[in-house]
Amino acid sequence: MALVESTSPNDSVTEIDGIKFVVDKGQAVYFENTKLDFVKSMFGFGEFRLVNR
Repeated sequence: MALVESTSPNDSVTEIDGIKFVVDKGQAVYFENTKLDFVKSMFGFGEFRLVNR
């Protein structure tokens, strides 16, 4: 996962609640039935995780 400034012709762009998600079309199969979740740790920090549904 990375922040990008521009997309390429091989990218698929999905916008949810004003946030754009860019996924390479060749890698999209790995994200099927997956959700992006923000999980807080017991130390108060958090991180994004990909979770299978």
